[in-house]
Amino acid sequence: MRVVVPGQTPPRWDLYAGMPCWIELVTTEPWRARDFYAGLFGWEYEPRGESRGDDHVIAFRDGFPVASIRTAEQGASEWRLFLATADRAAVTRQSEELGATVTVPPAPVSGVGSKVVLKGPSEAEFGLLEPEDSWQFDVGLPGTLMWAELVTIKAQMADHFFGELFGYSSEQFGVDHQLDYSVWYLGDESVLARVSMIREHITADSRPHWLMYLGVDPDVGTEELVRRAIQLGGRVRVNPYDSSLGRAAVLRDPVGARFAIVDATQAPGDYASAANYDPYDD
Repeated sequence: MRVVVPGQTPPRWDLYAGMPCWIELVTTEPWRARDFYAGLFGWEYEPRGESRGDDHVIAFRDGFPVASIRTAEQGASEWRLFLATADRAAVTRQSEELGATVTVPPAPVSGVGSKVVLKGPSEAEFGLLEPEDSWQFDVGLPGTLMWAELVTIKAQMADHFFGELFGYSSEQFGVDHQLDYSVWYLGDESVLARVSMIREHITADSRPHWLMYLGVDPDVGTEELVRRAIQLGGRVRVNPYDSSLGRAAVLRDPVGARFAIVDATQAPGDYASAANYDPYDD
């Protein structure tokens, strides 16, 4: 497996630079979080801790890796998105030149790759991952990553920063006073979206964030998965609604990490975004 620049190499078995290639939950109560996602999606875990077996685990669904869960020393529990790069050190330097700062120093993850976490000018953290040759990451299925949105007040900064870093092109939907939703592309493939926060909904506690959409088994359905999440100790932030991605809802796990679920078989084609329903304050 290689990470390549769009337009230079056919994408068949390669991973384009700038594509989502890993997600990580950083949580202050890892055991509660693991039990929740195991009950919700059937995840199983394999320890990858550098010092203790419970510091860091890889989550698997049906034998394929889908995420990692790591202990947070302090702060809020949250999901992080990692973007692929062929040269983690070089792209880190370029990120810093564009105004980002490193928040978590580079570190290897066995079986995954070399990663670093930064905060960009849009004030949301993101990760860079230089994958190992053995890297695997299941997406597009129930219990795996389906989509991710960057929700930020600094929308133009985000567009410029990530466009310069990875060469994203973009297509905008909506208008500033209703829905400023921009889809980022690599070639013809949509990879991420950026959502501008609605100014009248912003409070002093509002923080830019990534919203990860995890897949719903259509045999279960979004409403039933929401009920299951509540039984497992989760909370509902946005009740099920229809979006371009499918039948979606926004939840918090028992430790407070925000994420969305979506049944992609129920996509009506409307570009509604969770960011327009989900209050920004925590």
